[in-house]
Amino acid sequence: MKISLVTLGCTKNQVDSEMIATYLQNRNYILTDDIAQAEAIIVNTCGFINSAKEEAINTILEVSDYKKEGKCKHIIVVGCLAKRYKKQIYQDIPEVNLVIGVDEYENFDNIFSNYFNITNSNCCLNFYGRKISSTFPMAYLRISDGCNNRCNYCAIPLIRGSLKSRRIKEILKEAQDLVSKGIQELCIISQDTTSYGLDVYGEVKLLELLRGISKLDGLKWIRILYMYPGKVSDELIEEMKHNNKICRYFDIPIQHISDNMLKAMNRHTNKQEIYDLVNKIRRNLPDAIIRTTIMTGYQGETEQDFKELLQAVYDLKFDRLGGFTFSKEEDTKAMNMLGDVDEKLKQERYEKVMEAQQQVIKEKMNSLIGRELEVIVEDITEDNENYICRSYMDAPDVDPKIYLNVKENINKVIIGEYYNIILKKAIGYDFIADLKEE
Repeated sequence: MKISLVTLGCTKNQVDSEMIATYLQNRNYILTDDIAQAEAIIVNTCGFINSAKEEAINTILEVSDYKKEGKCKHIIVVGCLAKRYKKQIYQDIPEVNLVIGVDEYENFDNIFSNYFNITNSNCCLNFYGRKISSTFPMAYLRISDGCNNRCNYCAIPLIRGSLKSRRIKEILKEAQDLVSKGIQELCIISQDTTSYGLDVYGEVKLLELLRGISKLDGLKWIRILYMYPGKVSDELIEEMKHNNKICRYFDIPIQHISDNMLKAMNRHTNKQEIYDLVNKIRRNLPDAIIRTTIMTGYQGETEQDFKELLQAVYDLKFDRLGGFTFSKEEDTKAMNMLGDVDEKLKQERYEKVMEAQQQVIKEKMNSLIGRELEVIVEDITEDNENYICRSYMDAPDVDPKIYLNVKENINKVIIGEYYNIILKKAIGYDFIADLKEE
C-alpha cells in the first residue's frame, strides 16, 4: 500500500512523523509524496492554538477530497488534534476512517494493525533508527515530552500530559546513531528543555546530557531550543560559554514582560528576572543570539501592560522575536478568565510589537555587516541563483537565511558542508554573503 504522510505543527510533531514513517517502512508500506497516488493518507495534526486547529481541520478536509478524486481509501488523523477532539473528528468529518491521539502512540501498532486487519508486528514507534526528514546534516533530538509549568493559557499538558523525560542512556544511543549516519547538528527539543530529568532523576540533568552528547566524534553543533526563562541557570550559561559544540543560541519564550500579565499567565517568573537574565547572557556571551516569543491581548491586558511589553522589545533587543495574539483554548484556566481584549486591539498591539522589532533588527543587522561566520550550506533557491546557508545564529525553519551566489561559488561549495563566509548586505531579515577566500 502507498501511504502519504502530512505533518503539521511543531518540531515535536515532526519527530513523531519520523517515527511513524519508520514504522510504516519497517512494515513494507511505500511512502509517497504524491498524495493523488496514495491509498491511505495520514495527517499528523497540531492542536495548540485556534489557528493551528483551523489549519489541521482544513488540511483534513482537503485530503479527504482524494477519496473522491484519487486512489485514497483511508484517511487517518493522528497527533494533538486527534487527542483533544477524537470524538468530534469522527462525528464531523465522516471521511476520516481512523483517529489516533498522541496518548495512544505506545499502542500504535495494535490500533493500526486492527484497523487494516493485519497481523500485529509487536513493534512500537521508536526514536532509535527513525527516518530523518529534516534538512541534512541536521536532526531534532527530543529529550522529553509534556510539561509541568501549567501556564494558564496553554493546552500542552492537556494534550501531552506532565513532563516525561527520556533516560540519558537512551538519548545518547539515539544521538550516537544519528551522528554515525552523518548528522552534524542536533537540535535539542522538548516542551521545556530546562526541566529535563526532573521527573526521572529528581533533579535537572540537562548539563549532564549535553556533556555526554558533546563527546560524540563527528558532531559539530548542538542547539538547545525551548528554554523556560525562570530555569536558565548560571551553570547552563557557563557551559554554553566554554563548550564549543553548543551554539550560543538561547531560545527563551517570555510570552510577556508585565508582572501583572506574567502572574495572570502563571509563568513563574517576573519582569526583573527576565531583564536580569537577558543582561546576564549578554554580559557573559556578547555574541549570543537570544530568540523569544510574545503574545498580545491576553485576558486583562491593559494599555500599561502593553506599554511595558513594547518597551521591553526596545530595551532587551532580542535577536529573534516571534509573536501571536492570544486565543482562548478549551479546558485551560484562561478560558474562563475575565477581561477579554478586543480582537482588533490584540492585532494592533501585535503589529506594534513587530514594527518595534523591525527597528531593533535593522540596527542589529547593519552592525553585523563585514562579520565572518561559519555556515552550513543547506540548499539552493528554486531559481538556482543562490545557495541557502545558516549559521550558529539561525535555528532551522524559523530564522532568517544567508545567501551565497551560485555562479560565483559553483565549484567551491557543496551542499551539506560547512564554510566560512563574510556578511556583505542585509535584505529584509536575510543576508547576502561572500565566501571567504582561503
